[in-house]
Amino acid sequence: MFSLKYIPHREPDEKVVFVLHRHKFVFGVVALAFLILAILPFFIYFLISKEMPQALESQFWSIFLKLLLFLFYMFWWMLFYYAFLDYYLDVWMVTNYRVIGVEQRGLFHRVVAEYKLFRIQDVLAEQKGFFPTVIDYGNVHIQTAGEQEVVNFKQVPNPNHVARELIRLIEFNKKKLAAKELKDEVKTI
Repeated sequence: MFSLKYIPHREPDEKVVFVLHRHKFVFGVVALAFLILAILPFFIYFLISKEMPQALESQFWSIFLKLLLFLFYMFWWMLFYYAFLDYYLDVWMVTNYRVIGVEQRGLFHRVVAEYKLFRIQDVLAEQKGFFPTVIDYGNVHIQTAGEQEVVNFKQVPNPNHVARELIRLIEFNKKKLAAKELKDEVKTI
């Protein structure tokens, strides 16, 4: 897992401004869907016992249904674990110098992106739908001079606040960089 104590290539005066994960509501919806899916075999058992009670009396069908039930719950746990890892291991970190995005895209596929704040040009907060608006979560899109989107904070809490803070940090960082360049230019003259 990506440790918050360790920031790669950390500057001496670099501080973590905020660390973002997906909103808890997002995982709650996924967990509720998995809970409903977990109840499905009991509903199917009830239907079989009402419609075909002789199937449950046969030893072959009884063993076959137990095997299907075992396979179903094995895959259910595997998919639930995958959904939990995808939620838990997606981390976006903003420091006073850069943005670091860690996205888990599979069990063995992690993408870590790192961008300096002074290179960022656009920050966009987006909330689509009823629940994101009411519960206040959404996406924050960050873009540099290139056409491609650099980092996308997905389903994070308070996206408008995050975007405002990012813009404030970017402006502060650019002013600081401009002052440093002016100071270096004066030294060379």
